[in-house]
Amino acid sequence: MALEHHGKCIDWQWEESLGWENRPPTGDEEFEAGERKDWVYHWKSPALLKCNPQGMIPTLLDESTGKTVTESLICIEFIDEIAKVAGSTASPLLPTDPFDKAHVRLMADRMNKKVTSNYYSALVRQDETERADAFQGILNGLEEFVLSSKGLYQGGDDGLNLVDCVLFPYAWRLYVLDHYRGFKVPPRTENRVWADYHAWLDRVECLDSVQKTLPDKEKYLIHVEKYASGRARSKVGNAVRRGKNALAYDDDE
Repeated sequence: MALEHHGKCIDWQWEESLGWENRPPTGDEEFEAGERKDWVYHWKSPALLKCNPQGMIPTLLDESTGKTVTESLICIEFIDEIAKVAGSTASPLLPTDPFDKAHVRLMADRMNKKVTSNYYSALVRQDETERADAFQGILNGLEEFVLSSKGLYQGGDDGLNLVDCVLFPYAWRLYVLDHYRGFKVPPRTENRVWADYHAWLDRVECLDSVQKTLPDKEKYLIHVEKYASGRARSKVGNAVRRGKNALAYDDDE
């Protein structure tokens, strides 16, 4: 993608930054060798670690200046601002009114904590009660989202806002919890809240810009099996296995 910013063209390119690789145990793991079907570790590219020592994605790098932008919510806002400078006529992800903008940021943070974090807890934690509590937290978050929405999307009828962008990737992934944990989102016939939720989910999924980003569902199930079985060695996987919030990973993990 190329954008005009302060009179210059900025080209954004994808780089393969994360992956999985098999290698033997080192002896420092928290698992006995016999407890693992294989030893799969999160690989992080040297280029990613150079511009973001935490090794987390998303990470945006301007190669001409060496400046970086990290963390999902901040990256979304950054791209929205760059698009505005480039003359985009699309509906902005954040409103212009400072009070409305603060409310949207607050709701985005709540969805991050209630849905994103609980998604990993419901998937990774091995205690059934803890998983069930986490899934109930997800359902509470989805209900709050629907009840706070002002139209076809969270902020109205014009298009996606920051809250939609934060929630959708994990709302779409909830089929994973059905597959591995048997947790199901109530059907649209349950009541008006769930009818509105499923209508929103379908609406966003059908957007061309969203369709381009969606992985193959079967391949994604295979990928996240590492989390469901407790074998994932990513920072998020390690944090959740230890009983932490998925967003509270340690920089040194």
